[in-house]
Amino acid sequence: MIKSEDVDYLFNPLSIELQYRMSEFSKDFEQRPGYVAGGYNHELLNEQEKYVTRIFRIQRNLVDTADQIRYIRIFLNRYPFRKMYLENGISQLEYIRYHTEGLYHKVHTVLEIMRLLVNEVYQLNIPVKDCSWLRLCKHVSKKAEPMKQMDVYYKTFKNLIDLRHISSHRGIFNDDEMDEIELYYGNAFSKYEARGYVFENLNLNQSLLRYKQREYKNKRVALVDQVKKVNGELLDKFLTSLHTEFTRQYFNK
Repeated sequence: MIKSEDVDYLFNPLSIELQYRMSEFSKDFEQRPGYVAGGYNHELLNEQEKYVTRIFRIQRNLVDTADQIRYIRIFLNRYPFRKMYLENGISQLEYIRYHTEGLYHKVHTVLEIMRLLVNEVYQLNIPVKDCSWLRLCKHVSKKAEPMKQMDVYYKTFKNLIDLRHISSHRGIFNDDEMDEIELYYGNAFSKYEARGYVFENLNLNQSLLRYKQREYKNKRVALVDQVKKVNGELLDKFLTSLHTEFTRQYFNK
């Protein structure tokens, strides 16, 4: 079940108006002269409708990406097919690492899409590959509310974003607690034992190992819960901050 707090960022003035505008011009779209079922009908839209459509698509990508953070919690909270994973060299810690790195990437992707949304709402026409913070600052004041909200998002999640960069560009995942469980508590050996390897004079305390794995997993789930909550709050403020400029641009069409 999706809790209401998971989707709060959908109930802001911008998102509500986008949904309303999309539903309004969709009512008669298929009856417009020149409409072809299954064909390319974009040119049947007027300039206001094209503007709404472009922003709606980017906002939808933003929401979809934010939702992925909620999915990460579901994946982290369970380690299904344990036997199959271990036989293929995927320990529970590696499973947790995989989804934790996914969290870092999703947070960074949200920030990237926020930049694209500012670019589109303000109609700056900056190419997607060049839509950086510095490029946006050349056209929109840092004191503008959407820019301020985007800066808050970056500073709030800077640590996770930096971890994403290290992971993506250098293949490094720094986690002292995970390393301790791997080496000191024997997690590094357990996956090999599951594949039939025998280590002489190795006496693993499986109960203690499982306890440490569960404790580590619970901490990562708690991290996702915290990120999910703050991410939703910041996105709601960010999307709300764009509504004034959206309205101005829409009625200037």
